Amino acid sequence: MHNPDFGNRSVLPTLMQLVKNLSLGKPGAGIVAIGLMLLIWHFMALNFRPWVPGIVPTLQAMQAALGSQAFWNDFVLTLGRVLASFAAASVAGTILGLIIGLNARTEAFFQPLLALALAVPDPVYIIFAILALGTGETAGFVALTIAVLPFVANIVRSNVQARDRSLDEMAQIYHLPAPVRIMAVLIPQLVPALLTAMRFSFALSWKLVVVVEAIGQPEGIGASIFHSFRQLRMREVAAVAILFIIAMQLLERGVLGRVEKRLLRWRD
Repeated sequence: MHNPDFGNRSVLPTLMQLVKNLSLGKPGAGIVAIGLMLLIWHFMALNFRPWVPGIVPTLQAMQAALGSQAFWNDFVLTLGRVLASFAAASVAGTILGLIIGLNARTEAFFQPLLALALAVPDPVYIIFAILALGTGETAGFVALTIAVLPFVANIVRSNVQARDRSLDEMAQIYHLPAPVRIMAVLIPQLVPALLTAMRFSFALSWKLVVVVEAIGQPEGIGASIFHSFRQLRMREVAAVAILFIIAMQLLERGVLGRVEKRLLRWRD
């Protein structure tokens, strides 16, 4: 009897064994991943034209975008929105997470609200903010901050509750003041969690900023992508999206990555 899973069971272990036999390091594995991604892109461009642009036309569109003043105006505007929403959500989410994690009554009050906020899809915040506040900068800022804040608060809250309670007892025995307890006992334990929350906040912020701009803003990277999509200029869509993704990845790895290494240097 023919077994439909036979092909999958035989091919998958063969591919896994082939990857293991290559003995690639981390850089080599990255090169192979990029090569496979480009191969899949080329295959889709051949079979799904004009919706998937080719690699060479997209590279040409990227070069044209880099030489365009309009692209850089949109990029600076979007970057400012990303940094503003990232900072607001990170600070407010961290403070809220600390308050919830350190006080049982506060947690009992906020826990249902936090669970509800985490369950609401992000575009819902954007739509309601636009309906309530219009399509200006305020609506986008409020929507982004409210959408990202629950995730940051939840990460901080869970790590506050998982802290080493023996250190709290030590601080209580030595009668350390509350500010000293927070800065010298609590915060050092939360540094990895705070860094994780910052990275998550930044990654979610720039993705949502693009959505907000596409829905309700006349300018910005998201608005540019949506404008090109309406005119079916898929090369421009892919070019602007790729450039912005690369810039955000460089910013995250270059800035936040260095901050993380410096703050966690004591682990090495």
